[in-house]
Amino acid sequence: MFEQNFTQSQSQKLTQEQILAPQQLLSLEVLLAPMMELQEKIEQELEANPVLEKEESNISEAVGDFLSHSVEQADNTAEDSKSDENAEIAELISLSDNWYDSLPIMARNSENDEKREHMFNSLIEEESLQDHLLGQLRFLDLNRKYQAIAEEIIGSIDEHGYLCIPLEDIATSGQFSLNEAEEVLKIVQTFEPLGVGARDLSECLLLQLQIKSEQLNIPEDKLPRLEVLIKNHLEDISRNKIPQVAKTMRISVDEIYFLLNDIKKLNPYPANGFASSNPIYMVAEFEIVEKEGEFQVISKEGYLPRIRISKHYENLLNSDETSAEDKKYIKEKILNGNMFMKSIEQRQNTITKIANALISTQEEFLREGVDKLKPLKMQTIADMVEVHETTVSRAIANKYIRTPQGVFPFKYFFSGGFQTETGEDVSSRGVKEQIKDLIDNENKKKPLSDSKIAKLLADEGVKVARRTVAKYREELGIGSSSLRKEF
Repeated sequence: MFEQNFTQSQSQKLTQEQILAPQQLLSLEVLLAPMMELQEKIEQELEANPVLEKEESNISEAVGDFLSHSVEQADNTAEDSKSDENAEIAELISLSDNWYDSLPIMARNSENDEKREHMFNSLIEEESLQDHLLGQLRFLDLNRKYQAIAEEIIGSIDEHGYLCIPLEDIATSGQFSLNEAEEVLKIVQTFEPLGVGARDLSECLLLQLQIKSEQLNIPEDKLPRLEVLIKNHLEDISRNKIPQVAKTMRISVDEIYFLLNDIKKLNPYPANGFASSNPIYMVAEFEIVEKEGEFQVISKEGYLPRIRISKHYENLLNSDETSAEDKKYIKEKILNGNMFMKSIEQRQNTITKIANALISTQEEFLREGVDKLKPLKMQTIADMVEVHETTVSRAIANKYIRTPQGVFPFKYFFSGGFQTETGEDVSSRGVKEQIKDLIDNENKKKPLSDSKIAKLLADEGVKVARRTVAKYREELGIGSSSLRKEF
């Protein structure tokens, strides 16, 4: 018989924890929000804060509820203020008088026809994978930190459903611990489509196997052998070393083929062909245009409602008939409104600066196309804009920009790369484009092997290992040469 002794004790532990001020939290939320979410957030703020109002304006019916962004200079009540109280009020509302005027003038002078064309060009038939995953994330009751980690992870998942950035880099960039990032990744990996968020093919198939084994009618006694085959022998299988794998696993060749039939029921590219039944609007918030040989950034904040402090509440503050309690309430609401408008102003300024930095670093891409895209790290842009790297990461999350080469997510411009024999930098995306072009133009009866593609790239001055070619080919959703061969 065991005896248990229960005792109680008290201890003190000193820890450091960063507490964000309400203004910082609000600025972070606004910075992270894509255009459509920000529109909704502005509407919610208008409903919650009675001192805020928006200015309606006439615009083409084809644009619907989108608001124009004509600018009017608000009255400056500080000039007429005599008392200390009125001077304080004037200071409170001074930001609301001009916050919108600080945004780029060019964006506020665009024609309605351009708006209409932009809206219709933004109508796409497929929902992005990130939007789908973020939609599932919103149904979870995660704390603010885990929510931020999940958003970073989702923003780092490529078009095939794989996590394309090392989890260690995500943790470092967002100042999270690796254990926290691992824990949140496991949550994201339960989302649809099954297998999403995997770091390699083996993990992708295992994620699906764990969830879909019953649905695929795979007997339980078969699962251990399937897991071993997926974990340890996929590369050997791809090289047709089936007898050696059978010997290593101590099973027959026929059983290997039976296991492979079950593996074929799984999807190596879980996000390929992912679509929504309803079309959505993908709004490019910023645009890079060429004017007289120079590239310029145009902000499309005309799609945001223009908001200001209501003159009615300003008059109430100036009235001697308004009680002290009511004045206190109005002052609080004005402060909240100014904080919200300041957050929007900071958001627009930050993303505009990032877009201008992209012009400086990616001018060849803007003029000539994807194969001229240069390797670019977020830290490089952060140094140019003079903000923290995580600010850049959050500012570009789920946001799009229109360029002379088409509409791209901001994150498209950030990738690793290679250096040619002549010392020219080439991004990994540019190399992928070269691989795709080579395969598109190959002889289908004698398709190019990965080794041959690597040699052809080397002939063009880009030294890429065969394994890297195979990795990029798989990321493009292109099969091996044996699968591409036509008879």
